[in-house]
Amino acid sequence: MLSLDSINRAETLRYMGFGEGIPDSHFTERINAMEKELIKTAVPRFVWKSEPLVSDEDILSAGGIILAGNDIRAHLEGCTHVVFMAATLSIQTDMLISRTQTRNIGDAHILDALAGAGIEQICGKAEFLIKEQFPEKYMTWRYSAGYGDFPIELQSELAAYLDAQRKIGLTVTETSLMIPKKSVTAVIGIADKPLPQKRSGCTSCNMRDICNFRRNGVHCGNA
Repeated sequence: MLSLDSINRAETLRYMGFGEGIPDSHFTERINAMEKELIKTAVPRFVWKSEPLVSDEDILSAGGIILAGNDIRAHLEGCTHVVFMAATLSIQTDMLISRTQTRNIGDAHILDALAGAGIEQICGKAEFLIKEQFPEKYMTWRYSAGYGDFPIELQSELAAYLDAQRKIGLTVTETSLMIPKKSVTAVIGIADKPLPQKRSGCTSCNMRDICNFRRNGVHCGNA
């Protein structure tokens, strides 16, 4: 069972585009109040499954899922297995943000940033629990569909494969939007030997041209 006891404040401010700025006391009070609301409301859950990695000529796959693209192939170089995972903050989180938006757009903006930071924390906790199941192995950081040339359309296939709708209430629309919105699907590589540290960076992200982080002079943490 995963939980949010607190939400990383620096990450939240970065999601809001603060950069190095510091909010005033009134704004800090609003962040504190919205954090309490989100923690009380969110029902974080995750699901995962590991599969052997199969390379057949130019086709990379695991569990019958084709992992298309040069970037995911490079990311999984040296790996023998992969972990497919999905995590969410729950539909209750979406509903909270939506309700708040009707009465106070500023508070809704704060909640959205807190939820963005919160789902990253939940993914981090999920990764830690997954790693405990592979004590003698080495793992890559999680790589999501939509990074680089890894097709975003794969999100629906991963969700279906993990039975995410039944297990954690996560669905993916025909346009590859996740419901609840504060959700993540990802692939993690597992290897027998240490792997070189890699970061995705802005150049391999398909959101780089419309990214609010870059527009505000900061980054999402993968740069």
